[in-house]
Amino acid sequence: MKNTKGEASLRKNKTNSTDTGITPSVASASLIFFLLDKFSAYIYNAFKDSFIGNIFTAYSKEQKALDDSYLKSYLANSLLVKRYFKNIRKYLSRSFESSLILNKTSKIAGELVTMPLKTLGEALLFFGIYTLVIYLLRLFIPVISEVGVDYAIVAVIACLVSIPMLFSRNNIANAVGKSVILGELFYSVFGFREEAFKKRTNMSKTKANLFVMLGMVLGILTFVVNPMTIIAIIASIIMIAMIFNAPEIGVLVALFCIPFLSFFEYSALVLGLLVSIILTSYIVKLIRGKRILKFELIDIAILFFGCILYFSGAISAGGFSTHNEVLLNCELLLGYFLIANLMRTEKWIRRCIGTLVTSGTIVAFIGIAQYFFGSLSDGAWIDPDYFYDIKGRAVSLFDNPNILAIYLVIILPLALYMMLIASKGRARLLGAISVTSILLCIVFTWSRGAWIAVILLLLTFFLLYSKKTLRFMLLSCFFVPFLPFLLPQSVIRRFTSIGDLADSSTMYRIYTWKGSFNVIKEFFMGGIGYGSSAFQTIYPQYAYAGIEAAEHSHNLFLQIFIGMGVVGLIAFVAVIFLFTQMNFEHIKKSKDKSAALVSIACFCAIFAALVFGLFDHTWYSYRIFFLFWAVIAISTACVRVTQNEERKQGIDEVTKLFEI
Repeated sequence: MKNTKGEASLRKNKTNSTDTGITPSVASASLIFFLLDKFSAYIYNAFKDSFIGNIFTAYSKEQKALDDSYLKSYLANSLLVKRYFKNIRKYLSRSFESSLILNKTSKIAGELVTMPLKTLGEALLFFGIYTLVIYLLRLFIPVISEVGVDYAIVAVIACLVSIPMLFSRNNIANAVGKSVILGELFYSVFGFREEAFKKRTNMSKTKANLFVMLGMVLGILTFVVNPMTIIAIIASIIMIAMIFNAPEIGVLVALFCIPFLSFFEYSALVLGLLVSIILTSYIVKLIRGKRILKFELIDIAILFFGCILYFSGAISAGGFSTHNEVLLNCELLLGYFLIANLMRTEKWIRRCIGTLVTSGTIVAFIGIAQYFFGSLSDGAWIDPDYFYDIKGRAVSLFDNPNILAIYLVIILPLALYMMLIASKGRARLLGAISVTSILLCIVFTWSRGAWIAVILLLLTFFLLYSKKTLRFMLLSCFFVPFLPFLLPQSVIRRFTSIGDLADSSTMYRIYTWKGSFNVIKEFFMGGIGYGSSAFQTIYPQYAYAGIEAAEHSHNLFLQIFIGMGVVGLIAFVAVIFLFTQMNFEHIKKSKDKSAALVSIACFCAIFAALVFGLFDHTWYSYRIFFLFWAVIAISTACVRVTQNEERKQGIDEVTKLFEI
């Protein structure tokens, strides 16, 4: 009887196991995952409720203390200040609204966008014909001057493009609105409404004929001016007009063009000019009451850092050239304030991130193509005796593989954001392609600092993104011993060479850092002045033998310390601390997962840039300097948008309580 009862119990256990579909091995695995999840939750909650966790999520308390301060209260409530600024703004606003130049420009722009497409086609056709005639004259009469084949290419393309326009009944606005590609660009990217492209033709025949004659004149002008220059000037005028209509478009153009400015001889000056145009448009819109200016704690910290940056160039060992360098840096720093105040909706923030990711993906594809088809950097960027199996380093559209690496490292978390928020399969696939191509190109830069930054970036990103990350981190430890059998030997040798003094690059950096510390000891308080000119003037006097020609300290923090002194370094650390507080608090409190993910991506981008900054001077490139502050601005804008949305929801909920 006992045996029968035991057998029945055993059969019952087997039946239950079969019915639930859980085998003992799966059950034990589930138990392990359960315990790991509990451990992860404990760690997260312990950190969140700890003293350090409270410090890093106290940004709103500090902002409230600033709002309640006497100075802020005086500036906000002073009748004298209010009247003074209000009267000036009213006067300037009336001046702009009644400006003859502004009104005439708006009228001309309105007529141009409603020009019949047929008229544009005729002008383009005559431009192409006259350009081709000039090309043939200069080709068969070489006494005049030599001519390149680009003249013929431009002429033929102009003629071919004009043919379908000649048979169109639409105007320019209607044609752009109906176009699949241009319509998507103007609607989805630039934020135009459909009503803007539903306009009737508003150009007289006389003006249309004058425009056709302008095409002829421009064609004849190619006798002395390259047609590509003429096209570039026309494109620049159109772009400037669009920026003055909506400065937000200028922000997108600036973010997209960061890597492509390499095609210009003075890329930093072009970027500075573009920021100046956006700034001018923003100020005009601000005066006219069509844009806002918001100043918070982090803005004050960045403004203070910018002031120290400027004075470090005004009083510098580098002289006039350093002053020019710092002026350009300060101008690019203004990009932060522009982006933080212009990106006022979730859609514009996504457009900014999408623009950066698109541009970064193109750069990554170019870098990968370089690696497989040649055009790599020369041996100056790598020790050929130590890394004999590395044929070169990808540079893509940058002159330096390390600059390419830091650019892609900053873009990578933004690409992860775009991939994770994608709702459709095609968008997720494109996001995955972007992330994969960027990671692969970072590998082909062979930048060890970038590799370290990426590893820490990915760990931080997913730790902030999900509590389950800690579970997978612990489990992945078991696979670490097998990595040498999975990764190429060249990658393993490059990575394990970190800190190896036999590598000439490592030795060069160490002795550069030692020489930099010698400079800091001498100029501890005020620094020598920010910029490469000041560094190259003073550093050789304190450098070790053979390292005198270093252009910078190969460390972002040392470079700030040397250029701006201890005050500048403290100001920079304060900015990063406030930036961290702002994002951690937003991640903790935000109910919108997409908005929280923006903060995660932006924080990880800056965090990775700072990690990379331990091994190189990441601000040596003006374009990376601008990108660094642009990402901080996008993060700030996202936090403000979330706060505004939550405030509106709160008002709506209170309003509903009083509804009958």
